[in-house]
Amino acid sequence: MVSVIACTIRDTMIENVFNNFNSQLWQEKELIIILNNDNMNRSMWEEKAKEYDNITVFQLPEEKTLGDCLNFGIERSKFDIVAKFDDDDYYSPFYLSEAMKVFNSTDAQLVGKGVSFMYFENNQLLTLYTYKDGKENHAGKSFLKGGTLMFRKNLYPEIKFPSRKSSGQNGTGTDRLFLRTCKRRNIKIYTTSRYNYVYIRRAKLDHTYKKSNRILKNRSIVIEKTSNFKHLVNKNFDAEE
Repeated sequence: MVSVIACTIRDTMIENVFNNFNSQLWQEKELIIILNNDNMNRSMWEEKAKEYDNITVFQLPEEKTLGDCLNFGIERSKFDIVAKFDDDDYYSPFYLSEAMKVFNSTDAQLVGKGVSFMYFENNQLLTLYTYKDGKENHAGKSFLKGGTLMFRKNLYPEIKFPSRKSSGQNGTGTDRLFLRTCKRRNIKIYTTSRYNYVYIRRAKLDHTYKKSNRILKNRSIVIEKTSNFKHLVNKNFDAEE
């Protein structure tokens, strides 16, 4: 019931992409991986994908935009719910299950997180970040973190990801324009909890997000200094019923 699309330009993210998907407890799912760099080792990705019957790998020329890649993935998806996974973030085993509870119990067309955890690798610091106009467990218009977008496939092709160069290599502009279009069309938006997803600020200096760590920290609430944040962010809402 869920088609996960992961676009990447980095071979170094292979383990993270596969682990995030394979750890999901939601059973009915597929993963569509789209390589968007001409120098990537496609055979390595395909060899790993052979171990699973629900993972496929495609490669598009690097001149194709993130929006092009996402639309390509949607067109090849099998299921009625599409989830966008970023290649370098963390998705807990309960991530898809939490969002699917919303889809299955409401008339939501687009689901995501307006409040989420953020982890700074350099400082081993976990924080809570509220995005502009972001809300938690909310029905109605809200900012959504780009890496948490899940939507009903029938929105497409009336609503597509923009086929244009984004303002950042991680596609922040692409996600923002998609969300803006959804709001303009009065798409029914719901947000989930702060749990089960972490936006990772990598230790390497080549991180694609341009805002400095200092600014992001100033906008965040410090949760804990830790080398392992999973026990703080993983939450099984099914166990609470």
